[in-house]
Amino acid sequence: MLQENFRNTLNASLSFDGRGLKAFPGEIMKEHCLKKLSLANNDIKIVPEEIGSLTDLEVLSVRGNKLTTVPPAICSLFQLKTLDISNNQVSWLPEEICHLANIAQLYASYNSLESLPALFGSLTSLEVLSLAANRLMSLPVSMSNLKNLHILNIEANKLTSFPPVICHLPQLIKLSLSENEIESLPKQISELRRLRELTLNNNKLSFLPVQLFRLSNLEELKLCGNRLTTVSDEIEKLQELRVLQLSNNRISVVTEKLCNCTRLQHLALNGNLVARLPRHLGALANLRELLISKNQMESLPDGISHLKNLSLFESSGNLLSCVPIEISNCTLLTTVDLSGNQLYRFPAGLCSGAALRRLNLNNNMISKIPADISAIQSLQHLELNRNNLSSFPAHLCRLHKLVYLDLSSNRIDSIPSGTSACSCIQVLLLQSNKFEVFPAELCCLKSLQVLDLSENQIGNIPADIRNLEELKDLNLSNNNFTFFPVETCHLSSLEKLRICQKKGPKLTLLPEELSNLCNLRELDLSDNGFLEIPESVGELKNLIKLTANNNCLSKLPRSMSSLRSLQHMSFRGNHLTSLPGDIGQLLLLRQVELEGNPLTRPPSAVCEGQQLHPIGQYLRSAAQRDEKILQKVFKFVANNISQLDFEHFCKKLRVPLEELKSGQNRRMPLKDKALLALSLWRVSRQAGQEPSAVTAQLVRTLLMSGLHSTAAGVQALRIYSQAIRL
Repeated sequence: MLQENFRNTLNASLSFDGRGLKAFPGEIMKEHCLKKLSLANNDIKIVPEEIGSLTDLEVLSVRGNKLTTVPPAICSLFQLKTLDISNNQVSWLPEEICHLANIAQLYASYNSLESLPALFGSLTSLEVLSLAANRLMSLPVSMSNLKNLHILNIEANKLTSFPPVICHLPQLIKLSLSENEIESLPKQISELRRLRELTLNNNKLSFLPVQLFRLSNLEELKLCGNRLTTVSDEIEKLQELRVLQLSNNRISVVTEKLCNCTRLQHLALNGNLVARLPRHLGALANLRELLISKNQMESLPDGISHLKNLSLFESSGNLLSCVPIEISNCTLLTTVDLSGNQLYRFPAGLCSGAALRRLNLNNNMISKIPADISAIQSLQHLELNRNNLSSFPAHLCRLHKLVYLDLSSNRIDSIPSGTSACSCIQVLLLQSNKFEVFPAELCCLKSLQVLDLSENQIGNIPADIRNLEELKDLNLSNNNFTFFPVETCHLSSLEKLRICQKKGPKLTLLPEELSNLCNLRELDLSDNGFLEIPESVGELKNLIKLTANNNCLSKLPRSMSSLRSLQHMSFRGNHLTSLPGDIGQLLLLRQVELEGNPLTRPPSAVCEGQQLHPIGQYLRSAAQRDEKILQKVFKFVANNISQLDFEHFCKKLRVPLEELKSGQNRRMPLKDKALLALSLWRVSRQAGQEPSAVTAQLVRTLLMSGLHSTAAGVQALRIYSQAIRL
C-alpha cells in the first residue's frame, strides 16, 4: 500500500502527519527516490539509522514527536535542504550535523538544547534558523560564517547578553530574541544593515544605543516588556519604520521626533507612563493602529484628527475626560476602545464614524447617549457597562446591525418599546441594573442567543419568553424569584442556564419540566436551598456540566447515571452522604467536586471501579486528606490532655487502663500514652469508620469527658485543615 501511494505522488513526497505512529515506518527506507517526508505530530521516539539510505531526501519533518536525539544518520542526507525537528525533547545536536552542506532551513524550536556544535557555522547554506524555546546561553563563534542567513529566531532561551556573533551576519533580515534576559545591545548591531524586523520583547533593556538607529532598512521594531524610560530622538532616522511596539516599558515622554517616521502604520505604547502624545502626531498620516492604553493621559492632541487612515484606536485605562470632536475626521476607524477613563459625555465625534464596528466605553461616567449615535450604521459591537445610564438609550434601537450590546452595571429599570427593531442583536448583557420586572420587550428579539439579567430584582418571567427560539445562554442569577421560573423550561434551544442565588431568596424546589431543556449543556443552580434534584434530570442527555454547590441536597437522583455526556459535576457544600451506586456509568466524567459533604459510604463503583477513575481518584484523595487531619487531631489531643483527666478520658474511650500501665507502656511519657490510647480506641471501637466519622466521634467523647476546650480545639483544627486542603 505504501508503494502504491508513493507511485501516485507526483512530487515524490510522503506524509504521515498525525497518525499516532509509535515508530518510524520501516517500509519508507525502500523509497530511495523520496524527496519529501513528513512524520509530524506522532509519538515516535527514535529515528532509525536506516534513514541514511534516503539519499535523495530534500525535506524531512519530524516535528511534534518524542525524539530525544538526532541520529548521525540524518547527517548523511547530503541533499537535505529543510530539516524540522521542532517540538521534541532533543537536548543536543550531533557534530555530524555540520556535514549538511546544502541545508537551507533548520527548525529546532521547542526542544531542550543547551548548546550548539562548535562547528555549527559550517552550515554555510543556511538561510532560516529557528531555535526558539530551548536553553541556549550562548552561540558558537563559528556562526559568523553563516553569511547567507536571512531569518534567525532565538526567542525564549537563556541568553543574558546579545550574542556578538549575530552582528557578523550581514544578510540577516529578520531577528527575534524575545523572552531572554538581555540587558543591552552592542554597538556593532549597526552592522546588520539589511535588517528589516527586530524583535526584543520581554528582555531587560533599559536603554538603546544610537547605533541601533543606523539600521536604515528597519521596518519593524518590537521592544515590549523591557525597562526603557525614553524614546530617543534618533528614532527619526528609521525612515522605513512601519511597526513600532514599545508597550509595557517605563516610558514617560515620547519624543516629537517620532512624528518624522512618516511611514509608521502601527504604534503601540500600552502600559507606560506617558502623560501626553507628541503635538504633531497628525504627521503620521499612514498610521492605521494606535495603541496607548494604560498610561496617564488626560487629553488627546488635536493632531489626532489628521490620522485619516486610522482604523484601530485603543486608549483604555487613561484619565481622559473628553475626546476631541475632530476625531470625526478619522472616517476609517473600525475599532475604538476608550474604556476605563473619566468620560462624562459620549464622544460625539465618533457619531460620524461610518466604518465604526466595535466601540468600548466601559467604566466611564456617561449618563446620556446622543441621538446621533444612530448614524453609526455599521456598529455591531457596543459596550457601555459601568456607566451612569438611568434608562435604556432608545436611539440604540436604530442601530440595525448591532449584534452585541453590554449595558451592565448601570441604573436601567426598563426597556423602550422600539427594542424589537434591534433584529440582529445576539448578545444582550443587562446584569446589575434596576429591573424589577422582566422586560416584555425582550421577548421580541428573535435573534437573541445570550441574555444576562443577573443581579436585578426580577420576580417573574413572562410566558412569552418562549418566543426567544434562538436563545442559548440565559443567566437569571441573584434576582428576586420565590419559585423556580418554570417558564424557562420552554426554551428548548437553551444550552446554558444559570440561576444561582448568593443574594436574594433561596429557591427550594426544582420543577419536573426541567427535562424539557433537551439541548442543555451547562446547568448551574448553586447557592440556593434545593433539597433534591428531580429524577427527570436524567432526560438532559446533552448535559456536560452540572453545578449545584451550596444547596441542601442530601442525595442525588439515580437517573443521573443516564447523563452519559456529563464531564464535570460539582456539588460542593451540600449534605450528601453517598453517591448513586451506578454513577460509575458516567464514562466521560472528568472532574468531580464534592468538597464540604459528609460522604461516609461512597459506593464501590466509585472507589474501585475503573469505569469512573476520576471519581475514585477524588474520593481516595479525600480519604487521605481526612486521615491526615485525624492524625493531626490525635496529636493535638495527646498534647493537651493532663494526667488528671487522662484516666477519666480512657474510661470514656473504653480503653483498658491495665494495658496502658503494663510492661514498657508504664514508662511512656503521657503524650505517647494518650496516642496509644487513641490508637487502641480506633482499632477496637471505630474499626471500619471513615476518618471524618472517627474525628466526629472523638469530639463527642471529649465533650462527654468534660474536656470542652480540647473539643473546641479539635473542631477548629479540623476546620482549618479542611480550609487549606491538606
